[in-house]
Amino acid sequence: RDKFYYLTKQWLEAEAFRGQRPVELTVKAHSGSTIKLHDDEAKAHRKAGRDENYPYHPEVNVGFPSIWKQVEVASSEFRANGKSGADLVMLTGGITDISVAETLNPFAKNEELYPLIKRYCYNDMLDLLGHISESLPSATIALIGYFPMISPKTRASRMYNAWFETMECPRPLKPLVNNVVTRPFLRGIRKKAIARSRIWLEESNRHFTAAVDEHNKKAGGPRALFIKSPFTEDHALETKDTLLFRMGKKGRVADPLFEQRTQECRKTLPEVKRSVGLDYPVRLCEMASIGHPDQAGSRAYADAIIMALREHMQSLPKAKEIAA
Repeated sequence: RDKFYYLTKQWLEAEAFRGQRPVELTVKAHSGSTIKLHDDEAKAHRKAGRDENYPYHPEVNVGFPSIWKQVEVASSEFRANGKSGADLVMLTGGITDISVAETLNPFAKNEELYPLIKRYCYNDMLDLLGHISESLPSATIALIGYFPMISPKTRASRMYNAWFETMECPRPLKPLVNNVVTRPFLRGIRKKAIARSRIWLEESNRHFTAAVDEHNKKAGGPRALFIKSPFTEDHALETKDTLLFRMGKKGRVADPLFEQRTQECRKTLPEVKRSVGLDYPVRLCEMASIGHPDQAGSRAYADAIIMALREHMQSLPKAKEIAA
């Protein structure tokens, strides 16, 4: 109920259509999904004889089913139920293809990040937009942009705390590596991570915009919208005014689904390793929601999406008739 897609659904039903038509919501999204199934994962699935669409719990942070596959499944379900398809598709994608850890990696070369962003946020995203339009020909596509992950306003102590959690640093040792004496030696790492966060934000926005523009050019009209994040660096991870889930005490993310996610990750990922041969870190899976929009952040995203859809719908004849 707190997700931006559910809030958008409520707006469409109650305000845009004034209760004159129901709005059905179909959710295929899950934690960690990549745009396409990566080659190593596809090979592992073939070897294990397991379909990409195997039903894992949606809070388990794995790349499959890919967004590409989610579109195919939704389309086939619509047809099986005698429906023409969706009128609106909302999606995010790209960061999980690179991974947040690699995007912010202060030890990696910045020049190697640029082609990765172009590959996933332009090339693969453009392919995906085409795939959606072919599979769901009546759909308007809303591609949602990303936000600043960390910024100069991110509190250093809390950022390092979260970082050491992802590396599974024993909690009794964290005060020894994250304190007023050691933090000055970590400033260079923080500075590089912030620079990479900015590269990601600027380049992903640029390539998403280009992908949407190229798709609309091919489609002969505004079939897709790119909606930039309403967040600024004031709202990044562990800032005073963050709109993202924080890291709480004892490595607990301040997310209502943390307990459920932890249970599912601990149960599912060992099975994935045994059956498919893919090794996903359990701790990263447990912490998957850190740095994602919290309830207030999701509301801010929904407001931005609604504003963009309202402008888009004003140009549609059916919407004008309903509004009249």
